[in-house]
Amino acid sequence: MTIQVARRHFAKGFYKGEVLPVVALPGQRGGKGGMVWGLVLDKCSPALLAKLEAVQTGLKAPLNAPSSRTFQPWQFEEQLARLEAIRPILAKDKRSTALDVAYRQVAAQPRVIAGAVGYHAENTLRDWVRLYEAKGAAGLMPAQRKDRGEKRVLITREWDGAVDLAEDARAKIAQALNEKARSMIANDGTSNREVIRICERWLVCACLDAGSQLSRAQLGPVCALNQKWAGQFDHYRLLHAKTKDHKAWQDYAVPRIGRALPDRPMDVLIGDVHYVDIAVAEGKHPVRARLIAWMDAASHFIWVTPVFLGKGQGVRQEDVAESLSQVALCPHGGIPLEYYLDNGAEYAALSAAMARLSVAADMQFGVTLAKPYAAQSKGLIEGCFNIIEGIFKGLPGWIGGDRTNKKSVRKGQVVAPYGKGLAALEADIRAAVAIYNDRPQRRAGRLGGLSPLQMLEAKIAASEFVARQPSEEVFDMVFSRQEVRAVRSGVITIDGRTFEGPCLDTIMAGDKVEVLVPLRKDKGRAFIKHRGRDLGWVQIMPIFAHSDRGGARFQGELEARKGRAVAALAATVNPAESTFENQKSLVERLVPNAPVPEFWATTAIDKTILPKPQRDIEAEEDERLRAFNDDVFPMKDRRASEGNR
Repeated sequence: MTIQVARRHFAKGFYKGEVLPVVALPGQRGGKGGMVWGLVLDKCSPALLAKLEAVQTGLKAPLNAPSSRTFQPWQFEEQLARLEAIRPILAKDKRSTALDVAYRQVAAQPRVIAGAVGYHAENTLRDWVRLYEAKGAAGLMPAQRKDRGEKRVLITREWDGAVDLAEDARAKIAQALNEKARSMIANDGTSNREVIRICERWLVCACLDAGSQLSRAQLGPVCALNQKWAGQFDHYRLLHAKTKDHKAWQDYAVPRIGRALPDRPMDVLIGDVHYVDIAVAEGKHPVRARLIAWMDAASHFIWVTPVFLGKGQGVRQEDVAESLSQVALCPHGGIPLEYYLDNGAEYAALSAAMARLSVAADMQFGVTLAKPYAAQSKGLIEGCFNIIEGIFKGLPGWIGGDRTNKKSVRKGQVVAPYGKGLAALEADIRAAVAIYNDRPQRRAGRLGGLSPLQMLEAKIAASEFVARQPSEEVFDMVFSRQEVRAVRSGVITIDGRTFEGPCLDTIMAGDKVEVLVPLRKDKGRAFIKHRGRDLGWVQIMPIFAHSDRGGARFQGELEARKGRAVAALAATVNPAESTFENQKSLVERLVPNAPVPEFWATTAIDKTILPKPQRDIEAEEDERLRAFNDDVFPMKDRRASEGNR
């Protein structure tokens, strides 16, 4: 195709029976009248694109042509519709009488105009033909509004045209009215109907206060508002949802990310507690049913433990631990690498338990808590609950999710409660869970048409999964609460119950020990640690009746065991070892290095000797006097004087 031929076809807008979507490119010079034509490939028919296949490479090259115009899809559609409408007219000779007939025939043909059936006026057709002859197909391109996107009405067309107020007064009233409307919607979530009713009355009063000469009766129709006016403030409902309705905000406003399924089972285990909407008749007081559920994130397979609660009761940490043990000891379950749990208090102890398990197993185990009061953060298991609730509808006593909207079998009669007993209800709940695990999900879903059970089997086979199964003792030691107790008489007291065991026999009374109490209820044992050492388990001490001789035998066993423990200590002791002798041997000097007096000595004062009898005292005195006389008067002096002086 030569340039001249292309220019001719572009100007006409036709090429071998195909309509050419042609636009004029502003800022370009050349051709007839200095115009440059452009072909919009996105609007070409598939047949025309196939004919242009030989020049696709050139057509796809970037066109560095300045253009200040942005064309909308509706403009191309309207251009093609106008070109198709005048096509029979363009085929006639301008000087023939058939041209006028063609105008009348085309004007008489019904067409779809703006979504409704209508007719093109003959004068409109003549204008289109003149534009086509002057500018080609580009002349049929409808122009956009120059004020597109700008606000052209203050309140409504009726109010703008009829109210007798100055421009500044109108602007102030419109601004205040808009602020009132959006504030009511943002603060209270007011419906559009109520916003219109309140704002209409306020607008009438505002016009009168601003000095309008119209009467209140005349202002009524002028100040009438409509849904289109109120709809411009709908986006302020996001603010109301953010501040007043957290559920609506999370459900409908906040975007949600997607997460891929883990490759291995039990990499992530999701836990949650769910209400069972089944009315139960058991005894005088109503019974409420709850489900402690655990979901494997890799397969959506779930385990559940039904919990039946009486008045004033709730799900506690020990209930969660008991349910978790059923998963941990399961051959296709075990201990997960990470827990994703609700933020409730019933899961509070699991974080410390997983920290202990990480140290004991030398592996990284973790706990992630979902955002409080955000069901969307547990979307997987919440979706599972929705499916199970659909299965529960087939059970007697189902009352649905909305407790305020009481279901009724017949007019005036509420739904009969489940009356087959708690054992039968537990069996029915487990059967409903089995139905969920066995039922294939939709092909477009995350499981690709497989059931959770099939997906779990496939993941086990693909990853050679082996469950991390602990023993019951290890589970109770890991999933426990930590307390400190003092040993009294070889026993400790926990929750008002006395515990004893061989590991306490060698601990002094008053010493404090670290106690790990299993979270599972009624296990009757606790694990003891003392000064960083694992000592072992203690059990609840039995209580005997006064006439039960077994109590005496058990007491004898306790004393004998204590004696054996002491004997074991004695076997490691040297009885000849004396602390005093060791201390005495360590003394190096008795006195300091100083001159010692001639007659200095240290003696003890013994005040324990009894007084002597008087006879012994007189004999000692007589003996003393005789010795004195012998010293003063020797025997030779007494012989010379013959004993007389």
